[in-house]
Amino acid sequence: MSKRLIDHPDRHFQVWAYSVSMGRLLLRSTKSENFTTRIDVYFQNVTAMNLRTSMDGLVVTLAEREAAVRISDESGLLPDDSTKFFDIECGRRKGFVVASLTVETEDEGEYYEPNRFWPGPDGGIAFPSYRSRPRRG
Repeated sequence: MSKRLIDHPDRHFQVWAYSVSMGRLLLRSTKSENFTTRIDVYFQNVTAMNLRTSMDGLVVTLAEREAAVRISDESGLLPDDSTKFFDIECGRRKGFVVASLTVETEDEGEYYEPNRFWPGPDGGIAFPSYRSRPRRG
């Protein structure tokens, strides 16, 4: 059995944000009556995933041989030096994320407050606004 990198079978998580351009994924468990902290699980350089948007429990391990074959079959990807296959267990359901790394943070942040890995108010990077310019000619 693989070592659990993230081990929260008793918390509820949601897909909180995803950025296609930067391949970032943020899963969040917010504070509740039973928990006084917020937990964020961040994945970087995501190339494939199979997750529910709402998960009761979250356990993340590096995929061992059998799980890696399943993930490769489902994603069409092969493991390489730049990506890892993360096996995801939420309740009785299996899923996966193919990414370069995962990081977990736990803090007392509120529902919509950013964290250090996802600083924007909507989880994204602030881009300048572009105004329409009249065509010349």
